Amino acid sequence: MKSSKTVAILPAFNEARRIGKVIQEARKHVSSVLVVDDGSSDNTSEVAKKNGARVIRLENNSGVGYASRIGLNQAIKEKFDIIIFLDADGQLNPRYITNFIEKIDNGACYVYGRRNLGKYPLSNKIGNWGLTFLANVLCPVGIWDVECGYRAMTLEAARKMRLKSMKYEREMDFLYEVWRNKLKVSSVEVIVPIFHKKSRTRTVLRGFRNFWFLKKRRLHIV
Repeated sequence: MKSSKTVAILPAFNEARRIGKVIQEARKHVSSVLVVDDGSSDNTSEVAKKNGARVIRLENNSGVGYASRIGLNQAIKEKFDIIIFLDADGQLNPRYITNFIEKIDNGACYVYGRRNLGKYPLSNKIGNWGLTFLANVLCPVGIWDVECGYRAMTLEAARKMRLKSMKYEREMDFLYEVWRNKLKVSSVEVIVPIFHKKSRTRTVLRGFRNFWFLKKRRLHIV
């Protein structure tokens, strides 16, 4: 039986130019869209509201991990049956939401996006594969794209999570909680038509930080 109460959570920072289209498409597939504006200096909140999203506005930029925790807590409070996370920058197409919901309806507790990285630079592919391999050595859950921001979970799964991340280590945080709680996992293949270029050095450093965060969680240091 399909759940009737679903929410798409979009953590956002200075995404006024792109978030409107993401919200418009997401609203076709969910009951509600919740934007957590992580201290944007542009009019992200205004654009989000104009396009039909509810907004939690944070005064300071604390990081995507913190914004995600705020959004998740709100979704749990409102008892949404299915909680979906989606990036606000347009790289991940909201039309796949229906596939995530279908996987949940078929018995999965946690569904992650498995991106087709065909358009990504080779260095990014190698970095993603390497981090994915190491993460699954530490916490073998069978998640084969650990850096994708697209995910869905049941309310019951969300209630079990004890997230601690502040920034981009968010992905490792979710992976650890899936492993700790032994959640039933499934995936949805996601084609990514847009690639926003980022500094290679920043990407590598972020990968190291994310892996170190997961290692500390695994050792119960965090």
